Amino acid sequence: MIPRVHIFVLTGLVLWLLVWRPEARAAESGPSPGTNTFPTVSEVLGGQTFENRTDEDIFFLRAIHDRYAAHWPDLLQANVTLSDYVLSPDKLLRFVSELGDAMRGRNDPAAITNLAMITGDALFYANTNASHPEIIEAAARALIKIGPAGRTALASTFTESHYRDDPAGLETLAGVIGSERPEDRVFVEALTGTAFRFSAANGGSYPTCTTTAVENLLRLKEGPAAVQAHLKFEEMLNTPGRFQAIVDGIAAAHASELSTNLTTLDGQIRQRILALAGVPSGYRDDLQELEAHIARAVEGLGK
Repeated sequence: MIPRVHIFVLTGLVLWLLVWRPEARAAESGPSPGTNTFPTVSEVLGGQTFENRTDEDIFFLRAIHDRYAAHWPDLLQANVTLSDYVLSPDKLLRFVSELGDAMRGRNDPAAITNLAMITGDALFYANTNASHPEIIEAAARALIKIGPAGRTALASTFTESHYRDDPAGLETLAGVIGSERPEDRVFVEALTGTAFRFSAANGGSYPTCTTTAVENLLRLKEGPAAVQAHLKFEEMLNTPGRFQAIVDGIAAAHASELSTNLTTLDGQIRQRILALAGVPSGYRDDLQELEAHIARAVEGLGK
């Protein structure tokens, strides 16, 4: 009979995988002092009772981290796997969520490394066999909970290569940041880069990703100032297509503090369009479309 180790293949959470079973059997017989065997579940829980399985799992994770530290990295590596992402997403989702709660405020390097793999490794976010934005979102929330190093790791996943491979994934991460509203400066820089600097392989930009980045950037304490710094006439003239999406993000966030900036830019864009009258071009069309976006945004912000 296999002893009760935390193997929840049916219920979703795998804390100890099949690879741990030999050690678990030995531990049930009573580990010898100084051995490096895994503890039994009863040893880890110490006779404590819990109101629900989630509380028990979180206690279990903390206990392994605090009292059996030598096994902690292997435990994480065994449970945060690409195989589970593809084949057992519910199991991985639960593990990731509870890991974030278990390591809240602890800045744990091993937990951060494994969670950042989910948010920042293309094998996960650009996987062609499975797409699980709910797991990406859970990993992002967990990194935010874990502490400053976790938040820095999450911000570092905002790269141009990530933008090109999976803009929808960055939208998911931006949404988590906007929802949680952490005050770390690294997120302002990450979302600013996504909105104003990152480009697609053809030199263009992804409008939905740009709009989402701006909308969530504006939910951060330093976000309005970061956006305002880029609301320049010359910058708009260089990339009118990108700025259509940026203006839509401002409207979506209902950032009324930027209304004056947009009104000024609207007048300048109108003048430039008039100067190009009689010269049909795709560029002039882009400017006209941009002016229409600005006009709609200003009207909405005034309500």
